[in-house]
Amino acid sequence: MESSSMNNTVGKDDDLLVDTAEAEALKKRISSHPLYGLLVQTHIDCLKVGTVGDVDRIPRVRPNLSCQFPNPSSLSQPELDSFMEAYCFALSKLKEAMEEPQQETVAFINSMHLQLKELTRTHSKSTAEHSTSTTSSGERID
Repeated sequence: MESSSMNNTVGKDDDLLVDTAEAEALKKRISSHPLYGLLVQTHIDCLKVGTVGDVDRIPRVRPNLSCQFPNPSSLSQPELDSFMEAYCFALSKLKEAMEEPQQETVAFINSMHLQLKELTRTHSKSTAEHSTSTTSSGERID
């Protein structure tokens, strides 16, 4: 019984090694694909939407990627090409979908800011006019 459990463990280890090797080969094919740089850039652009503080840190990734991942087009395969194109397209649509409400919010805030400015300017003028106006008896009100 002990030997059968050891065989199962060895079999699982072999499967794990095969899965790991396949995963590494797939990672290499993806990272070597001609659209990989565009995919990463599109992903970074999505991350930038709505980011306030760490925007300066994100662009530093870009130069490093071109050094790490060569771009030979010989590894292109139709299925991988289709996947990469679809993924880039989906990420760009996601970015647009995230930007739209943000742009609407910024437009609303700017509109409210202008309205508040107008109100305070109008209020300041009416207060100033009121303080320099005179009473019916000719006395000045300050």
